[in-house]
Amino acid sequence: MHSVAHLQSFKSVAMTGSVRSAAHHLGLSPSAVSHHLKLLERETGLTLFTRRGRGLCLTETGASILGEIEAVLDSSSRLQQRISELQESRVNRLSIGYFASAGTRWLPELVAYLENRYPDTAVQLNLAEGPWRELSSDIQLVISESQELRFPVEVDSNLLVADPYVVAVPDDHRIASPDSISLAELEELQWIDNDIGDGPCRTILFDACARAGVRIHFKHEAHSFPTALHMVSRGLGVTILPRLGIDPLPPGVRIVPLADPAPTRYIHAISDPGHPQQELIADAISALRDLAVNDTPQTPSHG
Repeated sequence: MHSVAHLQSFKSVAMTGSVRSAAHHLGLSPSAVSHHLKLLERETGLTLFTRRGRGLCLTETGASILGEIEAVLDSSSRLQQRISELQESRVNRLSIGYFASAGTRWLPELVAYLENRYPDTAVQLNLAEGPWRELSSDIQLVISESQELRFPVEVDSNLLVADPYVVAVPDDHRIASPDSISLAELEELQWIDNDIGDGPCRTILFDACARAGVRIHFKHEAHSFPTALHMVSRGLGVTILPRLGIDPLPPGVRIVPLADPAPTRYIHAISDPGHPQQELIADAISALRDLAVNDTPQTPSHG
C-alpha cells in the first residue's frame, strides 16, 4: 500500500512540474518530495517522471496512472473527513452497555445525573446480556466471578460492587424463615433456572454448586429473573439469583440469604482509554459506583 504522502507528492509535482513548487504547496522540503518520488518509483518499478529543463514532467506511464492516483487521494480525503465527523459526534455521545438487572436499578439515576451535569451529551444505552467478549460501548458493565479479574490491556477496569446470590422461595415454604440457608439444603427442592445457557450468572452458580458438591437439577427453565420470580410466586419451585436481580419482587415470594461461602458475582465497569472525553467517563463510572454501593433492594422481612 503506497503512502498517501507519496501520492500527494506525485500529484503535486505532476501539476506544477517542479519539486520546489510542489514542496512549497505541500509544506515540505524539496528533499522530502524528491525522496517520496524515488520511493514511489522504487515500489512500483515504474519510471514516472522525466526531466524537462529545470523541471519534471510525467512519462507516458506516469500520466496513465495520474487519474487513479487522484481518485485514491479524493477517497482518502473523504475518509478523513468522515472520521473527523464521527470523532466529533463521539465527543457529544456516551454509550453504556449494560445487563438487565443493572439497567433497572442504576441506569435511570445515572442518565438523570449525566443529563444534569452534561446537558449537551446524549446517552445511548445498549443491552448486552451474556458473556463479555469485546468492548462495544464507551462504558460496559461486566459480570465476573472474581474481584481481581484482569481485562485486556486496551481497556480500563473498575470494580463497582460485589453482588451475593440469594434464594427466592414461596413465602409459605418451610425454608422461608431461616436467616440463611446452604446450597446443600436446597438440593432436594425443585429449582427454576433463570439465565441463558452460557450466561455468566448461571456459570457462577454452577461453579459454586460444583465446589459444594451439590447436584444441579432444574425442574423448570426461565431465561429472565422476573419470569423465574413469578414462577416462584406460583409455588413452582425456588430460584437462586444475584441480590440485585430480585427487584421488583412479586407478592408471595420471600428472599433468603445463602450461607457462606455464598456464590457472588462481581460487577465491573470497563471503558475505552482512548475515548476523547475521559473526564466524562471517569465521572460516569464514579456515579455508577456510588449507585451500586448504596443500592439495597427491598426484601420482605422474615417473620
